[in-house]
Amino acid sequence: MLEISFESEQEAQSFYMWLAGRAGEAGMSVTMEQPASVEIIAGDGEIRSFLIPLLSEYITEKMESLWILSILENQFYFTDTDELQQILNISQSIMEGERTDIPNVERFSGKEEFVKETLGQFIQPGLRFSFHSFVRFRLSGYMHKLKRYAEAAIEEYKLEQEYQSFIQLLREYVIQKHPLLAEVHVFHRRHFLIYNGEYKEMTDTELRRVTDRDLLCRHPVYIDTALLAPLVSMAPGRIFLYSDDPDHGMIQTIQNVFQERVMLRPEVSFYLNSKKIP
Repeated sequence: MLEISFESEQEAQSFYMWLAGRAGEAGMSVTMEQPASVEIIAGDGEIRSFLIPLLSEYITEKMESLWILSILENQFYFTDTDELQQILNISQSIMEGERTDIPNVERFSGKEEFVKETLGQFIQPGLRFSFHSFVRFRLSGYMHKLKRYAEAAIEEYKLEQEYQSFIQLLREYVIQKHPLLAEVHVFHRRHFLIYNGEYKEMTDTELRRVTDRDLLCRHPVYIDTALLAPLVSMAPGRIFLYSDDPDHGMIQTIQNVFQERVMLRPEVSFYLNSKKIP
């Protein structure tokens, strides 16, 4: 028999309910004789084949998100429920390797194997141990990594919030600005080119002339001077945007700023409409 003690009856009850629903299929018996501890009756074979994988799953799939939330609340002092959930979602996407654009942060690969190996070196029949102490001392490296991912997620969250504020400011500017042109055409392949309503390419000199210098001074870091600044300054009534890469960051930014003014078209539409030869 193994006995795992927890810091509270609530934690023990949560683990008991989670494990009891899975233990029967593995030939193990789970009881809760003491308020804050769970007893598991299992032989060495069941421990290796079933209990260790189940404990690893409990740690990486159930407890991991709770630990990240605890780190955010107790070490970085976030309290807003929506903020906590957003940062948690970002940290999970980073760990899963879904955000490859964040420097110096890679996906959390091999964590299940690490936890299983640590459990395998520790758990044996007849053992009584504290779950909290096991996590603190045996999984300290794992917990340190969770903190690193939480930190990266916080930075990413702050950047996203700044980006959204920036987009909102540009939206308000465009709404208040009288359009300098009824429509423009923006063509994208390797780079972006801006054409007026007659499909005549606007030169760098023309784009600099229409660009609002005050806009550049207010947002020197964020705004792209070659494309976004002149587009926002012109505040055209319609933007025909031609690209075969709709997920490109700048294309999404243009759509976010100008919203319903943007008509996204494939590259070939530009050649068909403008009668230009590629």
